[in-house]
Amino acid sequence: MYHRVVVPLDGSELAEDVLPHVAELIRGRDSQVFLLSVTPLMKGTIPPFVDLRPKRAEQQRVAQALEEYLRTAAGPLVSVAADVHVNVRLGRPADEILTFVGEVDADLIAMSTHGRSGLGHRVFGNVTDRVLRGTECPVLLVQAEHTQSRASYQRVVVPLDGSELAEQVLPYVQALVRAPQTTPLQQGRFSQSPRVFLVSVLATGLGERTVALLTSYPPGFQLATTALDHAEVQLRGYLRSVATALRSQGIAAQIAVRRGAPADEILSHAVEVEADVIAMTTHGLSGVSRWVYGDVAGEVLQEAYTPVLLVRPTFEEGKVET
Repeated sequence: MYHRVVVPLDGSELAEDVLPHVAELIRGRDSQVFLLSVTPLMKGTIPPFVDLRPKRAEQQRVAQALEEYLRTAAGPLVSVAADVHVNVRLGRPADEILTFVGEVDADLIAMSTHGRSGLGHRVFGNVTDRVLRGTECPVLLVQAEHTQSRASYQRVVVPLDGSELAEQVLPYVQALVRAPQTTPLQQGRFSQSPRVFLVSVLATGLGERTVALLTSYPPGFQLATTALDHAEVQLRGYLRSVATALRSQGIAAQIAVRRGAPADEILSHAVEVEADVIAMTTHGLSGVSRWVYGDVAGEVLQEAYTPVLLVRPTFEEGKVET
């Protein structure tokens, strides 16, 4: 995993904010990095009698300029990557990115959530959104407006809902933390604190009328509380089993069960444990926690100040090669 990484860049400084994260992620992995820029096709139709050579010359000039830009941008990656490739495509950016990812058999796309065409704070650009919806490759998204001064991947928050689909993120988490990525000065901090924080959330968003009925009748309120307590016990047992499996592979893990709105609680937990990244699948199943990751992942992406690693789960049994 993380051996063939595609990094789309559009020439903006915001898009380049992903590069320190890529450098840290691939350190010690003998990875190939593919820097990719896409120049859109020129709008409008050209009559057949019009000489197309000026248009082609302009496209060639733009492509050469982008290649030079990518070679310069590759500087921070040269010392940590096995090889860095620069690639320029002509066409619709999202479509070309998705096609290129398939051609090079990438195992990760790393990109900023904002670039030159970004739409503002907490809003995805069209290209990012289309890539997320169209790819089966894991995607690392970095909030360009809130880039961390320390690009590290030592403290990983992993939301789980008790489903096998949500658990498909775990091999990617294991690969993420398996390689030592700390300097001697940093080792003291990270060696004494858990590296993987497993969290499940019990959704407690009841309608006002329901809450009123429950609180006006003590036995009913007690029953609701007892059901939540029982569900929390189940979740803790489940998380302990996952944590035990991680610890058997030498990965320190800590568990937490929270109550509230799932995305809000995941984000709050990430802040509390000073997470470097949130890793989760794009979908899960309604387990004992009664929530589905399709919506939650989107909310987390919109609000997260830390990078988010998204993995699209498969519905067929299979092993992910590490």
